[in-house]
Amino acid sequence: MIVIITGHYGSGKSTVAANLAASMTGDTVIVDMDTVDPYYRTADLKTYLEAHGVRVIAPMYARTNLDVPVLDYDIQTICENTENVVIDMGGDDAGTYPLGRYRAYLSSRSDVKMLYVVNFRRMLTSSPAQAAEVMGEIEAACGLKIGGIINNTCLGEETDEDIIREGIPKAEELSRMTGTDIYAHTSPRELSLEGTMPIDIIMDNRLG
Repeated sequence: MIVIITGHYGSGKSTVAANLAASMTGDTVIVDMDTVDPYYRTADLKTYLEAHGVRVIAPMYARTNLDVPVLDYDIQTICENTENVVIDMGGDDAGTYPLGRYRAYLSSRSDVKMLYVVNFRRMLTSSPAQAAEVMGEIEAACGLKIGGIINNTCLGEETDEDIIREGIPKAEELSRMTGTDIYAHTSPRELSLEGTMPIDIIMDNRLG
């Protein structure tokens, strides 16, 4: 199974990606493909992930002071030799361009799902129309179709039930506008609202 996590900057992609990887059974790898933002990325969650039996593959310069957008691994090789692969992309269309290199390979597999993480409390995705525009740009950049929406509406430590619930109708409207199913609505594990996917907040979503 291959799950690709995309979304706007600050939507909480890395947090969601890490939680999804940690919930999987079997041989699982999470791949950091963020060549845009070297400061808040999956590699910084290595302790949490390894505690859940997840291997982390990241660029050689991740977690250093060097801002070098180099991917020193091959996605196809990783996918062909691993049971579960979660790929954490960089933000927006710019962060998804590197995936285009593997478009033909990923399109040939039936077990690939690209998920779009949206936070309606973030600038440029505060409305369904804005979020749909970002979705379209991401799909155009990588040449792959988004197969599900993860509504991750939150406001860091200020997140409460009202903030989570306000994002649900916006996600439903985004789903109608784009014809894309909702994969999940998230909530911090300590709230665990009925009908949501509880996640551990292991990175400040205002930055992740």
